[in-house]
Amino acid sequence: MGEMATNEGGHARAGAREIRPAVIPALRLSAALLTILGALLLAVPAVTYAGGTAPAGLDRWIQPRVNTPAGAWQTALAVDWIGEPIGRSLAVLLVMALCLLAGRRRLAVAAFIGMGVVTVLSTVLKDIVDRRIHDDFLSYPSGHTAAATAVCVVLGLLLSDLLTLGQVFGTALVLGLALAGGAAMAYAQIDLTAHYPTDTIGGFGLALMAVPATALLVDKLAGHR
Repeated sequence: MGEMATNEGGHARAGAREIRPAVIPALRLSAALLTILGALLLAVPAVTYAGGTAPAGLDRWIQPRVNTPAGAWQTALAVDWIGEPIGRSLAVLLVMALCLLAGRRRLAVAAFIGMGVVTVLSTVLKDIVDRRIHDDFLSYPSGHTAAATAVCVVLGLLLSDLLTLGQVFGTALVLGLALAGGAAMAYAQIDLTAHYPTDTIGGFGLALMAVPATALLVDKLAGHR
């Protein structure tokens, strides 16, 4: 009986060890550094352009280089839809499903909470920063860009785990996917003149700050539990 209990306990402990963290150990330092980088990308433009109602010099330089003919707006509109409430909900549900299928429950939880944090903060910060476009519309930071970036950060964390990548390649993958997703959405927002280009930098920074921090917090709380 004693041996059986020991074996059963051993199986239970082995099963517990199979629960994968939201952030693999190799990327914990990188996740913290990405959080700091994201906070800087969010805060610096927020302070610089707070209360503004006109494009900055960087905005005026980027905008004409992004504008496309009116007929090409369909692509921008399609990308823009992913950042809308229904689109971002479907995107986060899809990435959560991928995490659950891969057995990464903590990362699925982090994806859900992280997207909620991004959505709430992007709304609250718009009122605080009070930057406006087209006279009346609060614009900083870009919630669409933040949502697209957030999904890609989670995908990067998932793939880094599945591919058992180390710190260098894992960090490159997470940051590369975040840049790709954020840039695609930023391009659409700038092309549609829904945001100033610098608004999209803030949106990218918001997601880069919120998602890794949320994932690290989920791991910490789960570890204590």
